Amino acid sequence: MEGDPVKKHDQKGTFSDRESAERFARLSERVFAPVNTAIARQIVAECGITRGTAIEIGSGPAHLAIEVARITDLRVIALDISVPMRSIAARTIHDAGLYDQITPLSGDAAAIPLSDASTDLVFSKGSAFFWPDPAGAFREIRRVLGPGGQAWIGGGFGSAEILERVREQMDRIDTAWIEGVHERLSDRTAERFRADLDRAGIEDYTILREPWHLWIRFSRGEG
Repeated sequence: MEGDPVKKHDQKGTFSDRESAERFARLSERVFAPVNTAIARQIVAECGITRGTAIEIGSGPAHLAIEVARITDLRVIALDISVPMRSIAARTIHDAGLYDQITPLSGDAAAIPLSDASTDLVFSKGSAFFWPDPAGAFREIRRVLGPGGQAWIGGGFGSAEILERVREQMDRIDTAWIEGVHERLSDRTAERFRADLDRAGIEDYTILREPWHLWIRFSRGEG
């Protein structure tokens, strides 16, 4: 759930109460819509997967899942650990007219409630920075990927220009917000993810980092 802001009252990003979940959903829709559109296009262009089953981990109100569904034939599962967020996601999915293509689901990144090799694409924007057990989550992602399946995990804004536009709006709400963004997208965070991937036993991966994004990419392979 980042590029999007994590509210100071809910630093773990779990949004366990309805009020914080609704507040986050409104901000995601009003400020971060261009981010989700750009990242959906980036994921689809880079991974090249447009059919089958996808899961977004830490989907929040499902705005990124919606953008991916709009440009593909993927059936998308919008997974979030927050129970209040699941109901908000169900509402936004219905409002987008995509309730036949996207399914909201409650669950933990480190215990994904799906069977082995059941997905073609796993993506996550922002929640990985707050996972209590990143290595466990990476193992679970690899478990649910089918042959040839790909994972796209991390956070970002799509471009430096979009980040700047979002920053202009967020500065009116929380001037310290950008400091958290810089930390989450830093080399230090990338190194922490490398250690987590090593602990998960994932050896073949790519980390893509720019000032406006930090993505981890790996695949299940064909075997």
